[in-house]
Formats: sequence, C-alpha cells, structure tokens
Amino acid sequence: MKKSFSRGSLLASSFISTWRKKYREYATLCLTSGFIPTTFLPLQFIARLLARLWLFIQVGRVRVVGADNLSTSGRIIFCPNHSSMLDAILIYAIMKRWPRYMTAYEEMRGVGGLKAIVMGAFGSFPVDRTQGKTVLEPAIKVLMSGQPMVLFPEGKISPTGEYLPFKRGAAVIANSTYERLAMKEPVAIVPIHICYHKRDVTSAGGPYSRMGLKWRGGVTVTVGKPIYIHELPSRKPEDVMAVVRGAVKLHSCHTTPGDKLIPPAASALWKP
Repeated sequence: MKKSFSRGSLLASSFISTWRKKYREYATLCLTSGFIPTTFLPLQFIARLLARLWLFIQVGRVRVVGADNLSTSGRIIFCPNHSSMLDAILIYAIMKRWPRYMTAYEEMRGVGGLKAIVMGAFGSFPVDRTQGKTVLEPAIKVLMSGQPMVLFPEGKISPTGEYLPFKRGAAVIANSTYERLAMKEPVAIVPIHICYHKRDVTSAGGPYSRMGLKWRGGVTVTVGKPIYIHELPSRKPEDVMAVVRGAVKLHSCHTTPGDKLIPPAASALWKP
C-alpha cells in the first residue's frame, strides 16, 4: 500500500513538474516578438462580451459608421488611429471577424506569464517595438493564411488625439503578402477612425483605473472602405500609408469653442 502511494506521488510530482516547465516555456514564447500563439474561440467570445461590458461602463454608447466594412472578406489589415488606452478594447468589441492583434509585448507581461497566454488565446501576438522586423515574417504568414489583422499604424498612443506619423509596417506586410500570392489575390487595408466624445489628455495613456469615468461621453467609430493595394498608383510603403492616413483623417473629430468633441454624423449600428 505504501509503495503504491509512493509511486502515485512520484507520478503526480513528475506530471506537475512537466506541466510547469511547458507552461513557462509557452509563456516565454507568448512574450517573444513575432511568436503567434494559439487562439481559443470560446475565450474569444467571452473576451468580446467582457470588452462590450467594459466599454459600457467606462465609455458609454458606441456608434459605428460603415460597420459593413468590418465584414470585408479576404486578406485584410485593419488600421485604426491610436489616441487612447481604450482603443484596443473598443476595436476588439466591434469586430465582426476574429483578427489577430499586433500587441506591444510589454502590455502582455504580468501574472506570472498567464496574461500573455490568455491574451494570446484572445488573438494577440507580441511585438517588440525596438525590433520591429522580427514580427514582419510571422505577420505576413498570418495574412497569407487568410486571418485578418489589426495594427495601430501610429505605433503608440497619441494622448492629445493629434495624429502621429504612420509607420510603414502595415504597407510592408500587405505588399509582401500580395507579392507572395503572385499578385493574383487582393490584399487590402481598412482605415478606422476612433472619436471619443469626451477626452482626458492626462489619462489617455492609462492605466484604466486613472481613466475612470472621464471618458464616459460615448464614442464614434468610422470604418472606411477597404483600400486595395493593387488599385493604388504606387505601392511604395510610404505612399500606401499616406493614403491610409488621409482616409483615417477624413473622419477626424472637430472641436467647438468649448472644446467639446463632436463626432461625425453617425448611425447607431451597435450599442453595448
């Protein structure tokens, strides 16, 4: 009886040790720039519901203009402006497909690696902004596989809401994918503009607790028509991103003398 108990304890100990090792290895990979984690659809559904609840509490009413463009089929990169820590939650909540999300790896750190694994299951994959090239090849493979992607072309949050220069990454990924498809299948970038009706510059970069209810004035998201690479007069990355930037800015928020943000005309296509 004692031998049987001892053997069982050893087996359990061995199993736990092996599981911990695999957990640590996978968590490390989920924080390695360019690694594409495995997604888990049930968790993605739960995450989307939680994101909508989160927005209802912290932002309020969500209006989407051009929502049909979120359903654009094929190889698509969605490119929103980036003016708030809330942007990622907002985009996750309104998406109709299940894209992959380029995410700064530092945002995935914490809770002993669990945060990286869970965010990876939601659809995120890590990017080290100091080594941007490490993510290009994996991102091209993601797009080649038919999975859409979300990429904030500014690269970081602009607290004031003014546009930062758009980086070339989205155009490079789109162009490379188009070329590897022998230029026989379309690849597009969908511009998205986010306009919060209330803005607190001091808390735009987070954390969420600091943002509190200062942003609870609602938000309008305008989704532009897809910009197909093969239809552009120039496929140079800087030229492509100039077109994307222009399409995003087309729906910019404007201000009144009282500094209250006014969104473009919108139809309430989704409300949390």
